[in-house]
Amino acid sequence: MKKSLFVGVLLFLTAVSGFAQENGQDWRQLFPRHEFSLGVGDPLMANFQRHSIWDKLLWDRWPGESLNDWFVPTAYHSDYVATCPISIGYMFRLRNFLWLGGSVSYMGVFGKVYDARNGDYLYNHTETQVAFLPAVRFSYLNKKYVTLYSGISTGFLLNFEKEADNMDIYFHPAFQFTAFGVSAGYRFFGYTEIGVGYKGYIQAGIGYRFNVKKDE
Repeated sequence: MKKSLFVGVLLFLTAVSGFAQENGQDWRQLFPRHEFSLGVGDPLMANFQRHSIWDKLLWDRWPGESLNDWFVPTAYHSDYVATCPISIGYMFRLRNFLWLGGSVSYMGVFGKVYDARNGDYLYNHTETQVAFLPAVRFSYLNKKYVTLYSGISTGFLLNFEKEADNMDIYFHPAFQFTAFGVSAGYRFFGYTEIGVGYKGYIQAGIGYRFNVKKDE
């Protein structure tokens, strides 16, 4: 009886050990290691982080105010339109729960500049913003078709600002913190992220994963 119990426990421990070892070996085959994505976020945080629109709304004067003030400018900005941040990303699954990679994001800001005295149109104002954000991601739920994760990115932003015939280039730090992210799908997938940073409070997109066994 004791011998049978000992053999049973030994077989159980062997099976558990073999199962754990198999899972440790198989995650590279069960989960694709390379991931490309294309996402769109909201422009609110990007504008706040860059101050491209808010500075003009706060500091530039609108027509109708007294022109006897030394600090009233001779021109004001209006009709600003910002595109949503568009991001292209790549992540590599270094471990089952650990991802390394980054993204490149683009956002455009377009507006017009008018004479503050008579309201005449003067010239266009355009900004081309490109953010480079190396990233690390931690996934805490790893299923074949569903992944839950958080992550952080830190990098820099290049802003090409043009007014009339003048072009200026500005350099700014940039970041993105993903508090909660979910992706659904296997090779082709969709995802949604909630966080704060240059890519927005909310970002959604699609992507493709590869390095997958054909028989799976």
